[in-house]
Amino acid sequence: MRYLCAFVLSLGVVASAAPVVTLYQGGFAFVEESKVLEIVGEGIARVPGLPMTIVPGSLYWEGAAAREWRLVSPKRGLESLIGEEVLVSYAGRTARGVLLSLEGGLLLDTPEGYLLIPAYESILSPTRPGPEGLPALELELAGPPSGEITLRYLVRELSWEADYVGAYRDGALVLRGIAILRNGCGVGFTDAEVSLVAGEVFGPREGDKYEAKAILPLAAAPAPAVTPVGAYHRYVLPEPVDLPPGETMVEYLPETAVAAEEVYRFAHGSVLFILRFVNTTGLPLPAGTVRVYGEDTFLGEASIGHTPEGEEVELPLGMAFDLVGERVQTEYVRLAEDRYRESYRITIRSAKEEPVTVEVIEEMRGEWHITRASLPYEALDAHRVLFRLAVPPGGEAELTYTVEYTY
Repeated sequence: MRYLCAFVLSLGVVASAAPVVTLYQGGFAFVEESKVLEIVGEGIARVPGLPMTIVPGSLYWEGAAAREWRLVSPKRGLESLIGEEVLVSYAGRTARGVLLSLEGGLLLDTPEGYLLIPAYESILSPTRPGPEGLPALELELAGPPSGEITLRYLVRELSWEADYVGAYRDGALVLRGIAILRNGCGVGFTDAEVSLVAGEVFGPREGDKYEAKAILPLAAAPAPAVTPVGAYHRYVLPEPVDLPPGETMVEYLPETAVAAEEVYRFAHGSVLFILRFVNTTGLPLPAGTVRVYGEDTFLGEASIGHTPEGEEVELPLGMAFDLVGERVQTEYVRLAEDRYRESYRITIRSAKEEPVTVEVIEEMRGEWHITRASLPYEALDAHRVLFRLAVPPGGEAELTYTVEYTY
């Protein structure tokens, strides 16, 4: 029979021999590690020190045949003194014995017999009570055990996310990819072989957000090997990584330059400043946050989705201070019961000292047809068109168009 137990957070570090840890961006990880199998009774073995956020139904192993297994929750506080000799003060007296139970008071096994103490004043023990512990796997063995067992399981609150730092200058964007490895599972892993999987993988739901207690940045490492895994990509870090509780940072994309262009786009009454580039880094880029710096200044940050090699990326970094846009509807006519005509004027004013081109993307509705436009346009999809408006330095430019809709 399998038992699911409730666990209490512990920030201990459990040693394991070369664990293999595959982290996903959905708040979970897959772990393979070898543990010493402890014999605790006739036909009973135990593997202590498992993560407190382990997914019980995902656990399987090699190295021991078992009739039954269960996850045992740790003893906490006074529970950890059960089976230990204690000295109890109560009602002006003292009693020494082995603590057997805490239910209904203290049950002691004394030289005079069993003693139940409903209320007590103090307990003295040479053993320090355990504040919090970790789950253990308990096996009822079906055959001779080996000395070691290999465990494989899923664990929540052990995951990663991608961050990027970019330096932009003169049409070049130098990108550096940082993986933030977050460990809130209650145990640490030493010298782990770490892989990072990028992509939307359905897995166990993430529990409460973990508040990191430590930040341990690692030195820059060589680029990882990248292999496809089903519909995802796996980044295999080339060097072992320690994963203590908290946050660990590793570099998975060394500084790589890509050609980038500055784009201005009028949208919702403002002109956006955008950096656009094609992913020529040689690696697929996992979804994450990109923070871009210029010459001694911060240009802004943006999020990107999972981006294969050769795909275009746009980073909307902020609003252009010296470009102002205005959109005015100049005509609205109902031509028939389900047919309408609308006209618009869009004006861009510039305080820049150099000419710029501003992209204007307009949303269309229903079945549409542009009957008149002062500039050529490009249909981006079934409901969006793109105009490119050349704006002179210190001047303004105007776009007008008329569209007819049928609903």
